[in-house]
This record gives sequence, C-alpha cells and structure tokens, in this order.
Amino acid sequence: MSTLLLKIKESINKNIEITDDILLSVFELSGAPLLELFSLTLELKEKYTGKKVNFCSIVSAKTGICSEDCSFCGQSAVAGKKEKKIKVNSLMPVSDIVEAAKIAKNNGANEFSIVTSGTRITERAELEIIADAVRSIKNEVGITPCASLGLMNYEDLSFLKQCGLEVFHHNIETSKDYFPEICSTHSFADNLETVKSAKKAGLKVCSGVIIGMGESRLDRIKMAKEIKELDVDNIPVNFLNPIKGTPLEGAEPLTPMECLKTLAVFRLVNPSKNILAQGGREHNLRQLQPLALIAGANGMLLGNYLLTSGRNPELDLELISDLGFEANLTGTAHTSQTEYV
Repeated sequence: MSTLLLKIKESINKNIEITDDILLSVFELSGAPLLELFSLTLELKEKYTGKKVNFCSIVSAKTGICSEDCSFCGQSAVAGKKEKKIKVNSLMPVSDIVEAAKIAKNNGANEFSIVTSGTRITERAELEIIADAVRSIKNEVGITPCASLGLMNYEDLSFLKQCGLEVFHHNIETSKDYFPEICSTHSFADNLETVKSAKKAGLKVCSGVIIGMGESRLDRIKMAKEIKELDVDNIPVNFLNPIKGTPLEGAEPLTPMECLKTLAVFRLVNPSKNILAQGGREHNLRQLQPLALIAGANGMLLGNYLLTSGRNPELDLELISDLGFEANLTGTAHTSQTEYV
C-alpha cells in the first residue's frame, strides 16, 4: 500500500481529520494506487452502510421559473428567460403526487421526494397540500416521504414532521467560499439555516453539492468538510449536467475519473454517512457508473430528474445486482435529489 493511503488509513483509524494536502493528492492518483484507494473507500462504505444500495425517486410537484439566480438551474431567473415575467406553475394536486409515489415504489425506490421550484413555500394552502400528500405517501403507499421545498423555517418544517415527513432535503450546493460565484439572491448562510432548522425539527436531513461548476478541487474538499460539520444523514453528490441557456451551459465537462475521485474524497471525509451519486451521473460517469458504488457511494436516484431523463430503473437494478449488491427495498433511503436537472 502506498504511503499516501497508509496516511489516510492512519487518520481514519485514529479519527483524525485528513489534511487538505493529503486529500488533494487523492486527485493525482492513477493506475494501481487509485484502485487501492477505491478498495479502501469500498471497505469504509461496507463497514458503515453494508451492501444495500438506496434508491430515491422524485416528482417535480411545482415546476416553473424561479426568482433565484442560481447559475446551474434550468428554472432560474437567469436561465435565458430574463425578459420573461417570473411565473411558477401551480402545485400538483395530492392525487397526482401520490400516484407518482406509487409508481416510484413499484420501480424499486424506497424513498420518494416532493420537489418544488421557487425560493420557498409561502402560501399556507400549498403547505397543506404537501402535508396531505405526505400523509398519504406514508400511510397508503408505504414509502418514506421526503421533501425539497427551498428555504424553510422551523415552524413549517415542524408542521410537516408532525404530518409524517421523515426526510428534508436542502443542498449547500458548493463551498462557502465559492457560493457567491453561483448565486447572489440568497446566501450560503441561508442554506445552513434551513438545514439546521430541519434538524431542530427532528427530521433526517439530506444536504449535498453539485460539482463541475468551476470550483477548485480544494473547494470540493471544503464542501466535504462543511457537510461533515453539519452532521447530516445523507450527502448527495451531483455532477453538473449543463443546461442550455444557463450561465454554466459552457462549463468544462468533468471526466468520469474526476467524479469518482470526488466521491472517494466525500467518503473519506464522511466515512459513516449515506453518500449518493445523484444528478448528472449518466452524463458525467458514462460507462463508469458502476464504479460510483465502489468509489464510495451507497445510493442513487432512480428514474427521471426534474427537467431531464434519467436511466431506465431496470438498468440500475441490474447494475447493483451485477456488482453483488442489494437494492434496499424496505429500509429508508434518506437520499436526495438535485435541483438543477
């Protein structure tokens, strides 16, 4: 085993934070040393999360132009729609949301998330619709209910928790230092406040990132450590799939190996957490998608995203079977979804 990997193992065994310079060296690995790294991340993943792979599905319950200016998002105010009036489509009725949850469960998902565009849920009537859908998903469909509703306060999150919501998702998106390059209409601190409010309300929390937005490798390490400090339950790692008309439509594409090394860094920094290879994995990992579950991920999003199509669920189920893993069909996935695809 290389000196670098011995240092990493020593830090993990002694519960010492792995230094930034060591983690930066991970990105330089190739050949046999890289496979040794993946062997270590697989060992960590199986130690803490076993061989089961979690699958989450989503429904875009409220889709339309958002007043936020997030550079990655196809629904943002800057996604080639600056001259158009900001308008968000109506929230789906409860029956349609519940039907989507039934389809997700039949496809093999063990968690289902209600996703809405916009900064936050401001109308009480909409909150009540979401609450009714959560009750039905939990009690009638029998799948773990999750929600991704933008910035939320403690009171509304507590209400949803009382109605049966189990998991709340809100990404930090990128590192604290790089966040101003991605969004100016809300702050990194706003994201942290929402995550902390969800934890205070007693919800399990998903909070992750999008890589490939022009950030540095050091930024990715900072993201992993900022997420560790938040101590969330699940960490979705999304890979930018550039949307035409957004400021990031011309972003330099990631290589599959860069994505896998990033997943490995997140596993090394957060060894005991659920780490999910989420949005953009088809576009960025290409033929190396199976290696995401070796490099450190123990979950994926099943089916379509918000604005783009995902893989056929049967192919993902076949993928994990071929790797000798198992689909988590009964337990709570606690996974999350990306907000930009």
